[in-house]
Amino acid sequence: RALQEATIGLCWVNSEGKLVPFDEAEFAGIQKEIVDLQGKIDNNSSVLEKLDAKVAELELTEFSINKLKGEIEKRRGQIAQIRAEESDSMRSKWESVVSLGGNRATYDKLPEVIDARAKAAEKIAPIESEIKALNGQIRSLESILSKFKR
Repeated sequence: RALQEATIGLCWVNSEGKLVPFDEAEFAGIQKEIVDLQGKIDNNSSVLEKLDAKVAELELTEFSINKLKGEIEKRRGQIAQIRAEESDSMRSKWESVVSLGGNRATYDKLPEVIDARAKAAEKIAPIESEIKALNGQIRSLESILSKFKR
């Protein structure tokens, strides 16, 4: 609206009711700016349509890359918790191995340690898959948003 009013202010109306610019160069500059802005509007409209389609395709109920990143951090916290629990549950085994003069290699070969790690890995695998899916969603959305013009 402001650009439209500024454009009209650069002209006078002749006897035929047509706008005639006071300064052709200034008027041409404003016209170029209008064309550039219209191009950005058209581009961004297309980007937003693609973004809406991608959000629907990904079945996201709310579009927020930051929220998706927050979900990834939650999942990483879950993985850290699982690993900490596994480590805590095997602490007495580690202390026993060390007190008997053993080392990490000895500890790593204990059936109980192998079993505890396998159970932890079993719990972690689906969470890592969720993280991978969330990262894919973020990359997909960021790819579309990178085409947005300011």
